[in-house]
Amino acid sequence: MQNLKKLLYIIISLYFVVFKVQSQSFNIYDEKIKLKDHNYNLSQNQNNNNYYNYCKTVKIENNINELLDPIIKLKSSEILRVSFDILSNESHNYAYTFIHCDSEWDYSDIPQSEYLNGFYDNYITNYTYSFNTLSSYCHYEFSFPNENVNFTKSGNYIVLIYDDANQIPIATKRFIIHEDILSIQVDVKQTSLARDRETKQEVDFYITNHNAIGITNPHNELKIIIQKNDDWNDIITNCKPSFIGKDILEYDYQDEISFLAGNEYRDFDIKSLRHYGKNIQSIEQQIIQDQKIYYVQLQQDLISKSKEYEFKYDLNGKYVTSVSENKNKNNEAEYALVQFKLKTNKIDKDIFIYGELTNWDVLPEAKMNYNDTNQEYYGFLFLKQGYYNYQFIQQDNNKSISYLDLDYKETRNQYSVYVYFSPIWSNYDRLIGIGKSTSNGLN
Repeated sequence: MQNLKKLLYIIISLYFVVFKVQSQSFNIYDEKIKLKDHNYNLSQNQNNNNYYNYCKTVKIENNINELLDPIIKLKSSEILRVSFDILSNESHNYAYTFIHCDSEWDYSDIPQSEYLNGFYDNYITNYTYSFNTLSSYCHYEFSFPNENVNFTKSGNYIVLIYDDANQIPIATKRFIIHEDILSIQVDVKQTSLARDRETKQEVDFYITNHNAIGITNPHNELKIIIQKNDDWNDIITNCKPSFIGKDILEYDYQDEISFLAGNEYRDFDIKSLRHYGKNIQSIEQQIIQDQKIYYVQLQQDLISKSKEYEFKYDLNGKYVTSVSENKNKNNEAEYALVQFKLKTNKIDKDIFIYGELTNWDVLPEAKMNYNDTNQEYYGFLFLKQGYYNYQFIQQDNNKSISYLDLDYKETRNQYSVYVYFSPIWSNYDRLIGIGKSTSNGLN
């Protein structure tokens, strides 16, 4: 009798598992999915771009430090936490799954069964309603790896959040899982070429311990990506070693691996909506589109034309949510419509607000408009309380982007070197080493 009960329990448990996975699975190859950081329109009417039709404040953070890049080591105890808000006073059934990508953020040639251990799809059960805020929202959170899902392969990943009932994507975020096999020394210095010494920063790096994994042809088996400030739009690829030794691979060039240094990011502080924080001109409550919300105007920005670098602390384009008053930032922080202003003559290119606050992307809602009377550009973003970095960029007809400010060799940037192992017999790009350094020593 006892054995029969155990058998029935096993059968029921298996049925529940199969039913849950089948009823919840999402087509990760859906054409609507973008393999980058992206918030999707929750409305089926794609022409309706109201702020309330998008999830907001989608963050992927390391449990140790929220400002660390979203990177964890394979088969370690490190954990990433994902959080986001839905501007609604009702909760919904949301779930998440994972997509393995190659080094260029395209789909890998391996199925989920080869890189996931556990359930491929999992429901998000941790959520709280906003409390005593003008804008109602529901805050969701989940962490991984967890008891339901773990990873068996290193490389580039997308975490996909989706609406289970309507089978539509809600948000996608990039993250990386690495193996600590190689030793990578990164040296950021003033560029070697005289013509670029005031505007660029050179990244040299050296790889050791490469024999431990059996690399026989570094030119063809290694894929190298150098990234500036966790921005996947600002990278250098296809790097080949300048010297191959028995115990070392050198990547030391005069011009091939150098970046425009840029300028420190602009910033503003809306941790408090009672008192004016940094770069705040005014704070008031207004009724906009039949909604009572906070309306914040930033101080007018100017384009930096000085030949002298001016140091200021920044987060290299990132932001943190926070509330100055003794409140819970997850569900007691307010949302505010923030107006950005840039004093300059009208130019023949489109200008956008840019940074982590726009998913490191050129977004239509972040486009600036020009006010002929005030001779300034202005734009709006609907943001949660916190401390934000941002920058202004311009985009030409070829979709290439550039910053409006001048470049300064002393600018404090972070550089990451990602080394992928992809021999001819492999069906995925294995991330076997990461090196990081900053340009802080240049100022």
